[in-house]
Amino acid sequence: MSLPEPEAQNNPPVRLLAAFQIAFDGDEPDVIVQAPGRDLWLAASTTAERTVQIFAPDLGRHTAFSFRSARARETLLRRPLPAWARYVAGVIVWLYAEGRDVPGLRLVALGDELPGPRYHHALGVAVAALLHTLWQQTVADNALVEIVERARRDYVEA
Repeated sequence: MSLPEPEAQNNPPVRLLAAFQIAFDGDEPDVIVQAPGRDLWLAASTTAERTVQIFAPDLGRHTAFSFRSARARETLLRRPLPAWARYVAGVIVWLYAEGRDVPGLRLVALGDELPGPRYHHALGVAVAALLHTLWQQTVADNALVEIVERARRDYVEA
């Protein structure tokens, strides 16, 4: 699958590629995006499975969920979805419910955002940007934030 080059932004942290290779047995990401207006990056590759694996080395955490388990706010191990991953799941669940073709994803998130609500929100924005990059669609930064806000209202805080 040939993916578009992301828009030129700040250079991603070198440790992002290393973290991706460590997390996914030496594989290279298909695409790298930065959350607009945030210091948070995602390195990603797509998979045929409808699952999302996400590693957050800054937090020392990782989790995995399927589209079905995300709707139940659970991981693949049927444990509650961790707070830091809820915006990611919420964006994916919301876009999938809107009829969008959301692929399975392997993600590594890295940056200099402080852990907490801003970090969680930035993860959601980064995933929304990533998916639009994969769909080869440009979207305004405020539209990405609106997607995340809908995910917050309909998923994270529901």
